[in-house]
Amino acid sequence: MKKLPIIIVCLIALFVAACANDAQGDKSAIDTDTRVKGDHTIYGLACDGTNDSTLVLLPNEGGDPVTYDILNATRSKQIFGSLSIGDWVGLMVNPKNKKEATLVIDLDELKGTWTFQVIPKVKPTATMTAEEAEAAMTDSMKALYMVPREYGFTLKRHYQASPVGTIFKENTLDDDSPVSYPLVTNYTSWHVINGRLYLYKDTVDDKGKRIPQKDVGFDDGTFVYLGTDSMAALFGKKVMQYHRKENAIQANAKAQAAEHKASATDTIKK
Repeated sequence: MKKLPIIIVCLIALFVAACANDAQGDKSAIDTDTRVKGDHTIYGLACDGTNDSTLVLLPNEGGDPVTYDILNATRSKQIFGSLSIGDWVGLMVNPKNKKEATLVIDLDELKGTWTFQVIPKVKPTATMTAEEAEAAMTDSMKALYMVPREYGFTLKRHYQASPVGTIFKENTLDDDSPVSYPLVTNYTSWHVINGRLYLYKDTVDDKGKRIPQKDVGFDDGTFVYLGTDSMAALFGKKVMQYHRKENAIQANAKAQAAEHKASATDTIKK
């Protein structure tokens, strides 16, 4: 039996070591949580050799890296994220060609805080409609109360999620505010199932009782775009567009400051 040239042996060793080192890093740690029933996504780490036409994947289950053809997925814009070496990714395989990935998602790039802007609505009064009340507001009142907020979610490791948009109230005069904001959806976990994003809502009801797992609500969407600073997904018939924020606190720093100012103004008036 002929021996492999020493340089080839070294290259193979370096290649496997690179994937192993990526798996040990904090950013790209493989998520080994239990797979959701019915999910056929293949998970692993993107290895050296990944490019616009090829994905080299070190599977979660271990073993040797597997090479997938992603040329058609790239052309059809079914690659979501930048597929950086060492990133945790999920892919869907062509059932007629096990070496071709039809959709790829960079799950490390998906993690983080994603928000969209919400504008408050003016409340109607006993004598005016909402439109009339808004028209009657002075510029100073609009500057004080018509402050946009960032709503959304933070996607974390191990499929944990948390809501973005909750503002700390400094007094109990909320009913006196001339404007109202929609309720913040309290997402607590997330998954990518067969190429779709699932956002699971709170697991307890408004009385603090545990909701049976089968009854936990969720929103699910189809990926439209995923980049470094922006994401879009189709939920139902609406495409939601998000932008990345550093974290939930930073996302609403201005809105929280505005709430502090409004609360102080309302307290003084009382």
